[in-house]
Amino acid sequence: MVRRFMHEASEVDFDDEDAVLAEMAKALDIDADELNIKEERGLSSFGAGTVYEITISGGRTGKEWHVVRDHDQMEELALEVVKQDLEQEPEIFNKDFIEQHINTDRLRRDLHSDVVDSLMDSLNDMASRHPDDFWDEYEREGFDAPEEDEEGERREPDDSEIEELAEKQAEEQLSDPMRYLEDIYGDEAAAKAIEIAGFDIDAAAQDAVDTDGAEHFLARYDGNSHETDGGLVYWRAN
Repeated sequence: MVRRFMHEASEVDFDDEDAVLAEMAKALDIDADELNIKEERGLSSFGAGTVYEITISGGRTGKEWHVVRDHDQMEELALEVVKQDLEQEPEIFNKDFIEQHINTDRLRRDLHSDVVDSLMDSLNDMASRHPDDFWDEYEREGFDAPEEDEEGERREPDDSEIEELAEKQAEEQLSDPMRYLEDIYGDEAAAKAIEIAGFDIDAAAQDAVDTDGAEHFLARYDGNSHETDGGLVYWRAN
């Protein structure tokens, strides 16, 4: 895992809630007696270490802060949050970002046979019921259709011509495999692409945190984090 911070270890005993509370009181310039501290179990459950929640007694202001041991823990926590988002809601991420971490060549290959089979079904039906329509499509794709007979009609397409057209149309539809999936699955396209072609979730999470910063995924109130004199890192939760 890439670490972007080289801070010394926190000077505060992070396992001592009273010590953490005193440090936060100093940082916030609020008397410690006016603050409450408890573990924020939702964020702690990500397995990146204990996260504390600091609130003002009586909830007079509604302000709430989350506190971690240091910047390294904040980054580790952000990575775990992003991984969960990628697993559960990949559609919330930009399409281009998802594509960067999906093997689109593999996605195209894995989709190819199903797309060709689907096209073959519809083209076979068209060829038997409306051969003129088939030959029109055949020519639009750049192929040479057979000449009309003396009665102005063309023969029915054979299997090789139907397959030839299906392959050409599949190639066009899969030129952008993500767009193809979006047309079918809408917001579920990213999840489907990941299901089909796999996804390097660790690399994607690291990329997201490196690009946008841990604050983007944790400090959603104002996008800022702060460091106390003793090295603790905290951010506004609301």
